[in-house]
Amino acid sequence: MTTPPPEADLLLLLAVVLPPRALDAFGPVVDERFVTTTYGDIGPLALRRSPSGRGVWVQPYNGLPSRTDPRSTLLAARKLGVQRVLNWDTAIALNPLLARGHVAIVTDYIDFVRHQPHTFLESEGITGIHQSPAVCPQMSEALANALPMAPGCVYVGVDGPRRETAAEARMFRLWGGDLLGHNLVPEIALAGELELCYAGVVTVVHASADRFSVPVEGETRAALELVLDALPHFVEMLAAPATCGCSQRLSAPRKRGTLANDWWSAK
Repeated sequence: MTTPPPEADLLLLLAVVLPPRALDAFGPVVDERFVTTTYGDIGPLALRRSPSGRGVWVQPYNGLPSRTDPRSTLLAARKLGVQRVLNWDTAIALNPLLARGHVAIVTDYIDFVRHQPHTFLESEGITGIHQSPAVCPQMSEALANALPMAPGCVYVGVDGPRRETAAEARMFRLWGGDLLGHNLVPEIALAGELELCYAGVVTVVHASADRFSVPVEGETRAALELVLDALPHFVEMLAAPATCGCSQRLSAPRKRGTLANDWWSAK
């Protein structure tokens, strides 16, 4: 007996505030689901389907420490047959070339989260720690085509809801961080452990604490509309099955505790 194809292979995590009707850009809601996982219940996840037949699961997302265990969100995606996860987040600009209203694509990240689980490891049958691309190259390329004005940036994940201090902002910038946010980390690493494709697009809403913040003049709304207009095209570009290799990350698992040996072998 063959396994039926998934109803949609993309989950969109919305860590931005949008008017309810804005999501009609992805088509009408055709289904809603609650998913039970080892780490908590997730839902309702809404399945939207465009006139072309492309489906996308949509889930509002909040990266505060009070949120449901992030492992539950990614396990729910896998239970629904999802292979790709896109997180649309808001962030603080560390890089002085970025300002409120800019849009950026996440190309790498720094994990400075302290109060959320960072790994599944043996709880889900994962027996090693594996190096892999930070984000899915195929999804990132599709984002770059849909949003050609958006630069690639390094995202620093921190715990919310406290804002960074000026000293912390300078430290993160020295580390190579361009953006500071609450919603992509540790999810991006957890997705890698589950062999899910993962990508992030960010709308800048504030300048970092050590920089002067200009008065609000509608820049954020314009940036949100820009991404919202582009995402249906992004969804259509992912119509073909994934060929990025993200689903083969664990094809040759290593035993736990061999990282030092691997390092010396590479010298």
